[in-house]
Amino acid sequence: MSAHPIAEPHFVDAPDVTPNLGAAVNSHARRDRYRNSDILHVVPAVAPDSAGKLTGHNLWLVSVTRRCFDGAVAAIALLLLSPVIVLIALLVRLSSPGPVFFRQRRTGRNRVSFILYKFRSMRVEDSPGPPITVSGDQRITPLGMFLRRYKLDELPQFWNVVKGDMSLVGPRPKLPHHELLDLPYRPGITGLATLAFRNEEEILCRIPPDQLDDFYELCVKPRKARLDLAYMQSATFWTDVNLIWRTAASCVSEPDGLSFEETEELLRLAESWMERPPGSLRNGWEAGWEEVCIEAVEEESLVESR
Repeated sequence: MSAHPIAEPHFVDAPDVTPNLGAAVNSHARRDRYRNSDILHVVPAVAPDSAGKLTGHNLWLVSVTRRCFDGAVAAIALLLLSPVIVLIALLVRLSSPGPVFFRQRRTGRNRVSFILYKFRSMRVEDSPGPPITVSGDQRITPLGMFLRRYKLDELPQFWNVVKGDMSLVGPRPKLPHHELLDLPYRPGITGLATLAFRNEEEILCRIPPDQLDDFYELCVKPRKARLDLAYMQSATFWTDVNLIWRTAASCVSEPDGLSFEETEELLRLAESWMERPPGSLRNGWEAGWEEVCIEAVEEESLVESR
C-alpha cells in the first residue's frame, strides 16, 4: 500500500439515490420516452426502520455463504492477479507524480464507513475539478485512460472485499454525505447499473459542463438506482455468478447487451436534453423537459402505428 496519507478526492461518485426522500414520496409518474410507459424518475422513499423491505427480505444478500464466496473469490483473484497489480502499481508511480492509490472514504453496509482503494488514474491537482468525470477529461493520465477502459483501476477493491467492506456484486459505494439509506447489504465492485452504464463517460461528454450536474441528477442517477434495487431484491448465487462473468467479459471484449441498450437510451435522452426549450432548467424540470419527452413518446407511437 502507498505510504501517502488519504488524499482529498479529485473527483467523486454522485449518489444514485435521490437526495430528497420526502419529495420522492410525493413525486408523480412521468412518461418514459423509451418504453412508452409511466415510471418514476426518482427512487421511492424507504423508511429507515424498514431496511429489510429494501431487499425484499432477500436473505442471500446477508448470508454467511455469500460472504464466504465473496472472500474466497477476491482472495484467489488477488493471488492470481498479483503480478498484474504490481506492474500497474509501478507504472502508475513512474508515469505521473502522486500516490499509487486513490483512497476515499465511502459508506458501506449499515452506514459503516471504510476506505475504498483504486489505482490513481488522474493527475494530482491543487484545486479539484468538476465532480463528474467524462470521456476526454484532461485530468485523466494516458495510463489512466487505459486502466479505466478495461476497469483495471478497480482491481485494488478486491482487497476491500477480502476485508469485508464490499461484496463482489452490489450498488457502488457512495460518499458518506450522499448515502441516505441504511443499506443492509454491502456495496459491490460491480452491479447491474455498473454493467449497464459502462459507457456513461462517453455519453456525458456530450452535455455542456455547466449542465452536467443537472443531467446526471435528473436522468442518470434514477436509472442506476432502479436497476440496482431491482437486482438486489431478486439476487441469488447464480445471478451473482452470471453478473460477475458478464462484467469480466465486457472488460476484455465488447460491451454487454444491457450496456448497448442503456447506452442507446442515454444517447436519446442526451439528444432530447440538448433540444429542450431554452431556460427550461431555470423554470424547473416540469417546465420544459417533460414536455419534450412526452412529445418524443407521441412521435414514436405514431411511427410504430403506421
